[in-house]
Amino acid sequence: MRMALLGMGSRGDAQPMAVLAAELQSRGHDVVLATSSDLVWIGTAFGVRSVDLGVSAREFLDSEQGRRWLAAGDVASYVGWLIDYKHRITDQLHAALLELVADVDVLVSGTAAELEGVVIAESRGLRYVAVHHAPLRRNAAFPHLLVSTEVLTPEQNLATYDEVERNSWPVFAPFANSLRAKLGLPSTEETSAQRLARIGALELQAYSQYVVPELAGWDARRPLTGFLTPTPAQRAALHGSSDDGLLEWIAAGDAPVYFGFGSMPVLDPEAALALIGKVSSALGVRALVGAGSGFATGLWDDGQVRVVAELDHEAVLPLCRAAVHHGGAGTTASSLRAGLPTVVCSVFADQPFWGTQLVRLGVGRTMRFTDLSEPALLDACEPVLTDPYRRRAADLSERLLSEPAADRAATAIERC
Repeated sequence: MRMALLGMGSRGDAQPMAVLAAELQSRGHDVVLATSSDLVWIGTAFGVRSVDLGVSAREFLDSEQGRRWLAAGDVASYVGWLIDYKHRITDQLHAALLELVADVDVLVSGTAAELEGVVIAESRGLRYVAVHHAPLRRNAAFPHLLVSTEVLTPEQNLATYDEVERNSWPVFAPFANSLRAKLGLPSTEETSAQRLARIGALELQAYSQYVVPELAGWDARRPLTGFLTPTPAQRAALHGSSDDGLLEWIAAGDAPVYFGFGSMPVLDPEAALALIGKVSSALGVRALVGAGSGFATGLWDDGQVRVVAELDHEAVLPLCRAAVHHGGAGTTASSLRAGLPTVVCSVFADQPFWGTQLVRLGVGRTMRFTDLSEPALLDACEPVLTDPYRRRAADLSERLLSEPAADRAATAIERC
Protein backbone atom coordinates (compact mmCIF):
# COMPACT_ATOMS: atom_id res chain seq x y z
CA MET A 1 0.00 0.00 0.00
CA ARG A 2 0.95 3.62 -0.49
CA MET A 3 0.67 5.39 2.86
CA ALA A 4 1.09 8.93 4.16
CA LEU A 5 1.63 9.32 7.90
CA LEU A 6 1.00 12.71 9.46
CA GLY A 7 2.78 13.48 12.74
CA MET A 8 2.04 17.18 13.11
CA GLY A 9 2.62 18.66 16.56
CA SER A 10 5.31 18.18 19.19
CA ARG A 11 7.96 15.48 19.37
CA GLY A 12 5.45 13.38 21.31
CA ASP A 13 3.35 13.33 18.14
CA ALA A 14 6.12 13.01 15.56
CA GLN A 15 8.38 10.35 17.06
CA PRO A 16 5.73 7.63 17.58
CA MET A 17 4.48 8.26 14.06
CA ALA A 18 8.03 7.86 12.77
CA VAL A 19 8.30 4.53 14.63
CA LEU A 20 5.09 3.35 12.96
CA ALA A 21 6.22 4.63 9.56
CA ALA A 22 9.49 2.69 9.82
CA GLU A 23 7.62 -0.49 10.75
CA LEU A 24 5.24 -0.16 7.80
CA GLN A 25 8.13 0.57 5.46
CA SER A 26 9.98 -2.53 6.69
CA ARG A 27 6.93 -4.56 5.58
CA GLY A 28 7.30 -3.34 2.03
CA HIS A 29 4.79 -0.50 1.99
CA ASP A 30 5.49 2.78 0.19
CA VAL A 31 5.57 5.26 3.09
CA VAL A 32 5.99 9.02 3.42
CA LEU A 33 6.05 10.81 6.78
CA ALA A 34 5.07 14.47 7.23
CA THR A 35 5.98 16.38 10.40
CA SER A 36 6.65 19.87 11.71
CA SER A 37 9.74 21.61 10.36
CA ASP A 38 11.86 21.10 13.48
CA LEU A 39 11.11 17.37 13.64
CA VAL A 40 11.62 16.17 10.06
CA TRP A 41 15.05 14.90 11.09
CA ILE A 42 13.48 12.10 13.18
CA GLY A 43 11.90 10.35 10.21
CA THR A 44 15.05 10.90 8.18
CA ALA A 45 17.14 9.32 10.96
CA PHE A 46 14.88 6.26 10.78
CA GLY A 47 15.40 5.98 7.01
CA VAL A 48 11.84 7.04 6.18
CA ARG A 49 11.10 9.51 3.37
CA SER A 50 10.08 12.62 5.29
CA VAL A 51 8.57 15.95 4.27
CA ASP A 52 8.30 19.31 6.00
CA LEU A 53 4.80 20.70 6.68
CA GLY A 54 6.26 24.19 6.96
CA VAL A 55 5.15 24.81 10.56
CA SER A 56 7.20 24.68 13.75
CA ALA A 57 6.17 22.73 16.83
CA ARG A 58 8.45 24.85 19.04
CA GLU A 59 7.36 28.31 17.92
CA PHE A 60 4.98 28.82 20.81
CA LEU A 61 6.39 26.52 23.49
CA ASP A 62 9.69 28.37 23.23
CA SER A 63 8.09 31.82 23.35
CA GLU A 64 8.14 33.85 26.55
CA GLN A 65 4.40 34.55 26.36
CA GLY A 66 3.52 30.89 25.81
CA ARG A 67 5.59 29.77 28.79
CA ARG A 68 4.05 32.47 30.99
CA TRP A 69 0.52 31.39 30.13
CA LEU A 70 1.29 27.75 30.85
CA ALA A 71 3.17 28.56 34.04
CA ALA A 72 0.10 30.43 35.28
CA GLY A 73 -2.22 27.60 34.28
CA ASP A 74 -3.94 29.90 31.77
CA VAL A 75 -4.94 27.14 29.36
CA ALA A 76 -7.71 29.28 27.84
CA SER A 77 -5.20 31.84 26.54
CA TYR A 78 -2.96 29.04 25.30
CA VAL A 79 -5.81 27.40 23.37
CA GLY A 80 -6.83 30.80 22.02
CA TRP A 81 -3.33 31.27 20.65
CA LEU A 82 -3.42 27.82 19.05
CA ILE A 83 -6.70 28.65 17.30
CA ASP A 84 -5.31 31.96 16.07
CA TYR A 85 -2.15 30.17 14.88
CA LYS A 86 -4.24 27.64 13.00
CA HIS A 87 -6.05 30.47 11.22
CA ARG A 88 -2.70 31.93 10.16
CA ILE A 89 -1.31 28.68 8.75
CA THR A 90 -4.53 27.31 7.25
CA ASP A 91 -3.78 27.93 3.57
CA GLN A 92 -0.16 26.75 3.87
CA LEU A 93 -1.19 23.62 5.80
CA HIS A 94 -3.95 22.74 3.34
CA ALA A 95 -1.57 23.02 0.40
CA ALA A 96 1.03 20.83 2.13
CA LEU A 97 -1.51 18.15 3.06
CA LEU A 98 -3.05 18.00 -0.41
CA GLU A 99 0.39 17.57 -1.94
CA LEU A 100 1.18 14.88 0.66
CA VAL A 101 -1.82 12.70 -0.29
CA ALA A 102 -1.61 13.21 -4.05
CA ASP A 103 -0.60 9.59 -4.69
CA VAL A 104 -1.50 7.52 -1.62
CA ASP A 105 -4.16 5.01 -0.63
CA VAL A 106 -4.10 5.42 3.16
CA LEU A 107 -3.76 8.49 5.38
CA VAL A 108 -2.67 7.91 8.99
CA SER A 109 -2.82 10.94 11.28
CA GLY A 110 -2.42 12.01 14.87
CA THR A 111 -4.88 14.33 16.57
CA ALA A 112 -3.20 17.66 15.74
CA ALA A 113 -4.28 17.43 12.08
CA GLU A 114 -7.20 15.03 12.41
CA LEU A 115 -9.74 17.70 11.48
CA GLU A 116 -8.07 18.36 8.13
CA GLY A 117 -7.07 14.74 7.57
CA VAL A 118 -10.63 13.44 7.87
CA VAL A 119 -11.92 15.97 5.31
CA ILE A 120 -9.09 15.31 2.84
CA ALA A 121 -9.50 11.55 3.15
CA GLU A 122 -13.23 11.88 2.41
CA SER A 123 -12.65 14.08 -0.62
CA ARG A 124 -9.95 11.85 -2.08
CA GLY A 125 -11.57 8.51 -1.22
CA LEU A 126 -8.68 7.46 1.05
CA ARG A 127 -8.75 5.02 3.93
CA TYR A 128 -8.23 7.09 7.11
CA VAL A 129 -6.57 5.76 10.27
CA ALA A 130 -6.42 7.80 13.49
CA VAL A 131 -3.63 7.49 16.06
CA HIS A 132 -4.43 8.59 19.62
CA HIS A 133 -1.94 8.81 22.49
CA ALA A 134 -4.62 8.99 25.21
CA PRO A 135 -8.33 8.07 25.44
CA LEU A 136 -10.19 10.78 23.51
CA ARG A 137 -13.33 9.00 22.32
CA ARG A 138 -16.60 8.34 24.09
CA ASN A 139 -16.34 5.55 26.68
CA ALA A 140 -17.97 4.68 29.99
CA ALA A 141 -14.73 4.07 31.90
CA PHE A 142 -13.43 7.65 32.03
CA PRO A 143 -14.81 11.16 31.61
CA HIS A 144 -13.31 13.24 28.83
CA LEU A 145 -9.78 14.08 29.96
CA LEU A 146 -10.40 17.81 29.39
CA VAL A 147 -13.38 17.74 31.76
CA SER A 148 -12.24 15.77 34.80
CA THR A 149 -9.68 13.28 36.08
CA GLU A 150 -12.18 11.93 38.62
CA VAL A 151 -14.04 8.86 37.37
CA LEU A 152 -17.79 9.43 37.45
CA THR A 153 -20.69 7.08 36.87
CA PRO A 154 -20.75 5.42 33.42
CA GLU A 155 -23.61 7.67 32.34
CA GLN A 156 -21.86 10.80 33.56
CA ASN A 157 -18.59 9.76 31.93
CA LEU A 158 -20.34 9.29 28.57
CA ALA A 159 -22.10 12.64 28.88
CA THR A 160 -18.79 14.52 29.16
CA TYR A 161 -17.83 13.53 25.62
CA ASP A 162 -21.11 14.90 24.29
CA GLU A 163 -20.46 18.09 26.25
CA VAL A 164 -16.98 18.56 24.80
CA GLU A 165 -18.13 17.94 21.23
CA ARG A 166 -21.10 20.26 21.66
CA ASN A 167 -18.88 23.08 22.94
CA SER A 168 -15.87 22.56 20.67
CA TRP A 169 -17.50 21.93 17.29
CA PRO A 170 -18.64 25.56 16.82
CA VAL A 171 -14.98 26.53 17.18
CA PHE A 172 -13.66 23.92 14.74
CA ALA A 173 -16.54 23.72 12.25
CA PRO A 174 -15.36 26.81 10.30
CA PHE A 175 -11.96 25.17 9.73
CA ALA A 176 -13.54 21.93 8.53
CA ASN A 177 -16.19 23.53 6.34
CA SER A 178 -13.75 26.00 4.79
CA LEU A 179 -11.61 23.07 3.65
CA ARG A 180 -14.68 21.11 2.54
CA ALA A 181 -15.71 24.05 0.35
CA LYS A 182 -12.23 24.19 -1.22
CA LEU A 183 -12.49 20.48 -2.06
CA GLY A 184 -16.02 20.62 -3.42
CA LEU A 185 -17.68 18.93 -0.43
CA PRO A 186 -20.91 20.20 1.14
CA SER A 187 -20.89 21.86 4.54
CA THR A 188 -21.55 19.55 7.48
CA GLU A 189 -22.44 19.62 11.17
CA GLU A 190 -21.00 16.13 11.64
CA THR A 191 -17.89 16.21 13.81
CA SER A 192 -14.73 14.33 12.87
CA ALA A 193 -15.36 11.78 15.64
CA GLN A 194 -18.92 11.20 14.46
CA ARG A 195 -17.85 10.65 10.86
CA LEU A 196 -15.09 8.22 11.81
CA ALA A 197 -17.53 6.30 13.98
CA ARG A 198 -20.11 6.20 11.19
CA ILE A 199 -17.67 4.81 8.61
CA GLY A 200 -16.04 2.44 11.12
CA ALA A 201 -12.55 3.91 10.77
CA LEU A 202 -9.63 2.37 12.66
CA GLU A 203 -8.55 4.49 15.63
CA LEU A 204 -5.29 3.12 17.03
CA GLN A 205 -4.86 3.69 20.75
CA ALA A 206 -1.07 4.03 20.97
CA TYR A 207 -0.81 3.32 24.68
CA SER A 208 -0.78 0.23 26.85
CA GLN A 209 -3.59 -1.95 28.14
CA TYR A 210 -1.46 -2.42 31.24
CA VAL A 211 -1.50 1.32 31.96
CA VAL A 212 -5.15 1.79 31.00
CA PRO A 213 -6.60 -1.65 31.84
CA GLU A 214 -10.11 -0.19 31.97
CA LEU A 215 -10.07 0.03 28.15
CA ALA A 216 -8.23 -3.23 27.38
CA GLY A 217 -11.24 -4.62 25.49
CA TRP A 218 -12.61 -1.33 24.19
CA ASP A 219 -13.72 -2.45 20.71
CA ALA A 220 -12.31 -3.92 17.51
CA ARG A 221 -11.67 -0.60 15.79
CA ARG A 222 -9.94 0.94 18.80
CA PRO A 223 -7.19 -1.55 19.71
CA LEU A 224 -4.69 -0.64 22.43
CA THR A 225 -1.36 -1.32 20.73
CA GLY A 226 1.07 -0.31 23.46
CA PHE A 227 3.34 2.75 23.39
CA LEU A 228 5.15 3.23 20.07
CA THR A 229 8.78 3.26 21.23
CA PRO A 230 11.97 3.45 19.11
CA THR A 231 14.00 0.29 18.64
CA PRO A 232 17.63 0.20 19.89
CA ALA A 233 18.86 0.94 16.36
CA GLN A 234 16.47 3.88 16.04
CA ARG A 235 17.55 5.22 19.41
CA ALA A 236 21.18 5.08 18.31
CA ALA A 237 20.24 7.07 15.20
CA LEU A 238 18.53 9.69 17.35
CA HIS A 239 21.07 10.05 20.14
CA GLY A 240 24.43 8.80 18.88
CA SER A 241 26.91 7.22 21.27
CA SER A 242 28.31 10.18 23.26
CA ASP A 243 26.99 10.69 26.80
CA ASP A 244 29.60 13.20 28.09
CA GLY A 245 30.45 11.00 31.03
CA LEU A 246 26.84 10.65 32.15
CA LEU A 247 26.92 6.88 32.58
CA GLU A 248 30.10 7.15 34.63
CA TRP A 249 28.47 9.81 36.83
CA ILE A 250 25.45 7.56 37.44
CA ALA A 251 27.64 4.55 38.23
CA ALA A 252 29.75 6.55 40.69
CA GLY A 253 26.99 6.75 43.30
CA ASP A 254 23.48 5.66 44.23
CA ALA A 255 20.89 5.68 41.46
CA PRO A 256 19.61 9.26 40.98
CA VAL A 257 16.08 10.56 40.67
CA TYR A 258 15.38 11.83 37.16
CA PHE A 259 13.77 15.24 36.75
CA GLY A 260 12.61 15.87 33.19
CA PHE A 261 11.24 19.32 32.41
CA GLY A 262 10.15 18.62 28.84
CA SER A 263 7.31 21.02 28.07
CA MET A 264 7.16 22.39 31.62
CA PRO A 265 7.19 26.21 31.40
CA VAL A 266 10.30 26.87 33.51
CA LEU A 267 10.52 30.65 33.72
CA ASP A 268 13.36 30.75 36.26
CA PRO A 269 15.84 27.88 35.71
CA GLU A 270 18.02 28.90 38.66
CA ALA A 271 15.05 28.77 41.04
CA ALA A 272 13.98 25.42 39.59
CA LEU A 273 17.44 23.95 40.15
CA ALA A 274 17.55 25.37 43.68
CA LEU A 275 14.19 23.69 44.36
CA ILE A 276 15.46 20.36 43.02
CA GLY A 277 18.64 20.69 45.04
CA LYS A 278 16.72 21.24 48.28
CA VAL A 279 14.28 18.40 47.62
CA SER A 280 17.00 15.94 46.60
CA SER A 281 19.05 16.86 49.70
CA ALA A 282 16.04 16.30 51.94
CA LEU A 283 15.42 12.93 50.26
CA GLY A 284 19.09 11.95 50.42
CA VAL A 285 19.32 11.32 46.66
CA ARG A 286 21.20 12.66 43.68
CA ALA A 287 19.24 14.39 40.90
CA LEU A 288 19.65 14.01 37.15
CA VAL A 289 17.92 16.89 35.38
CA GLY A 290 16.93 16.65 31.72
CA ALA A 291 16.96 20.23 30.48
CA GLY A 292 13.83 21.69 28.89
CA SER A 293 13.49 24.87 26.82
CA GLY A 294 14.33 27.03 29.84
CA PHE A 295 17.85 25.56 30.03
CA ALA A 296 19.25 26.60 26.67
CA THR A 297 22.60 27.37 28.32
CA GLY A 298 24.32 26.75 31.61
CA LEU A 299 24.18 22.95 31.88
CA TRP A 300 26.07 22.05 35.02
CA ASP A 301 26.98 19.47 37.67
CA ASP A 302 27.60 20.22 41.37
CA GLY A 303 28.01 16.58 42.38
CA GLN A 304 24.50 16.20 43.75
CA VAL A 305 22.56 17.70 40.83
CA ARG A 306 23.62 17.15 37.24
CA VAL A 307 21.90 18.95 34.36
CA VAL A 308 22.15 17.38 30.91
CA ALA A 309 20.80 18.16 27.49
CA GLU A 310 18.65 15.70 25.55
CA LEU A 311 19.28 12.10 26.55
CA ASP A 312 18.19 8.60 25.56
CA HIS A 313 15.37 7.90 28.02
CA GLU A 314 15.28 4.19 27.22
CA ALA A 315 18.99 3.81 28.03
CA VAL A 316 19.36 6.18 30.98
CA LEU A 317 16.10 5.95 32.93
CA PRO A 318 16.54 2.27 33.87
CA LEU A 319 19.65 3.41 35.77
CA CYS A 320 17.58 5.79 37.93
CA ARG A 321 15.36 5.06 40.94
CA ALA A 322 12.36 7.35 40.28
CA ALA A 323 11.23 10.01 37.83
CA VAL A 324 9.61 13.44 38.05
CA HIS A 325 8.28 14.93 34.81
CA HIS A 326 5.39 16.69 33.07
CA GLY A 327 3.41 13.56 32.25
CA GLY A 328 3.43 13.62 28.46
CA ALA A 329 2.43 10.24 27.01
CA GLY A 330 5.89 9.53 25.58
CA THR A 331 7.84 10.48 28.69
CA THR A 332 5.36 8.60 30.88
CA ALA A 333 5.85 5.52 28.73
CA SER A 334 9.64 5.82 29.07
CA SER A 335 9.64 6.15 32.85
CA LEU A 336 7.20 3.24 33.25
CA ARG A 337 9.10 1.02 30.82
CA ALA A 338 12.19 1.77 32.90
CA GLY A 339 10.37 0.52 36.00
CA LEU A 340 10.43 3.91 37.73
CA PRO A 341 7.83 5.11 40.20
CA THR A 342 6.86 8.46 38.72
CA VAL A 343 5.72 11.87 39.96
CA VAL A 344 3.78 13.80 37.32
CA CYS A 345 3.74 17.62 37.46
CA SER A 346 1.09 18.16 34.80
CA VAL A 347 0.73 21.30 32.72
CA PHE A 348 -2.19 20.69 30.33
CA ALA A 349 -3.91 18.39 27.81
CA ASP A 350 -3.59 14.66 28.58
CA GLN A 351 -0.91 15.12 31.26
CA PRO A 352 -3.36 15.27 34.23
CA PHE A 353 -4.95 12.05 32.95
CA TRP A 354 -1.64 10.18 32.91
CA GLY A 355 -0.72 11.49 36.36
CA THR A 356 -4.03 10.36 37.81
CA GLN A 357 -3.78 6.98 36.10
CA LEU A 358 -0.38 6.34 37.69
CA VAL A 359 -1.93 7.05 41.09
CA ARG A 360 -4.68 4.51 40.36
CA LEU A 361 -2.05 1.91 39.45
CA GLY A 362 -0.08 2.59 42.62
CA VAL A 363 3.10 3.51 40.71
CA GLY A 364 3.09 7.27 41.04
CA ARG A 365 1.86 10.56 42.44
CA THR A 366 0.61 13.64 40.66
CA MET A 367 0.23 17.39 41.07
CA ARG A 368 -0.39 20.42 38.90
CA PHE A 369 2.73 22.25 37.75
CA THR A 370 1.17 25.45 39.09
CA ASP A 371 1.16 23.87 42.58
CA LEU A 372 4.85 22.99 42.45
CA SER A 373 6.72 23.97 45.61
CA GLU A 374 9.39 22.47 47.84
CA PRO A 375 6.91 21.00 50.37
CA ALA A 376 4.56 19.71 47.64
CA LEU A 377 7.34 18.09 45.63
CA LEU A 378 8.91 16.55 48.71
CA ASP A 379 5.52 15.18 49.78
CA ALA A 380 5.01 13.64 46.35
CA CYS A 381 8.49 12.16 46.02
CA GLU A 382 8.85 10.54 49.45
CA PRO A 383 6.27 7.76 48.90
CA VAL A 384 7.50 6.76 45.42
CA LEU A 385 10.95 5.97 46.80
CA THR A 386 9.52 3.23 49.03
CA ASP A 387 9.67 -0.47 48.22
CA PRO A 388 5.94 -1.00 47.50
CA TYR A 389 5.97 1.63 44.76
CA ARG A 390 9.21 0.29 43.34
CA ARG A 391 7.91 -3.30 43.26
CA ARG A 392 4.70 -2.31 41.49
CA ALA A 393 6.63 -0.20 38.98
CA ALA A 394 9.04 -3.05 38.27
CA ASP A 395 6.15 -5.45 37.66
CA LEU A 396 4.48 -2.99 35.29
CA SER A 397 7.75 -2.51 33.44
CA GLU A 398 8.03 -6.21 32.65
CA ARG A 399 4.59 -6.20 31.05
CA LEU A 400 5.22 -3.02 29.05
CA LEU A 401 8.51 -4.30 27.67
CA SER A 402 6.71 -7.39 26.35
CA GLU A 403 4.36 -5.40 24.10
CA PRO A 404 5.18 -5.38 20.35
CA ALA A 405 3.41 -2.05 19.82
CA ALA A 406 4.67 -1.14 16.34
CA ASP A 407 3.95 -4.65 15.06
CA ARG A 408 0.42 -4.55 16.46
CA ALA A 409 -0.28 -1.11 15.01
CA ALA A 410 1.05 -1.99 11.56
CA THR A 411 -0.86 -5.28 11.49
CA ALA A 412 -4.08 -3.49 12.42
CA ILE A 413 -3.57 -1.01 9.56
CA GLU A 414 -2.92 -3.83 7.07
CA ARG A 415 -6.05 -5.70 8.19
CA CYS A 416 -8.29 -2.66 7.84
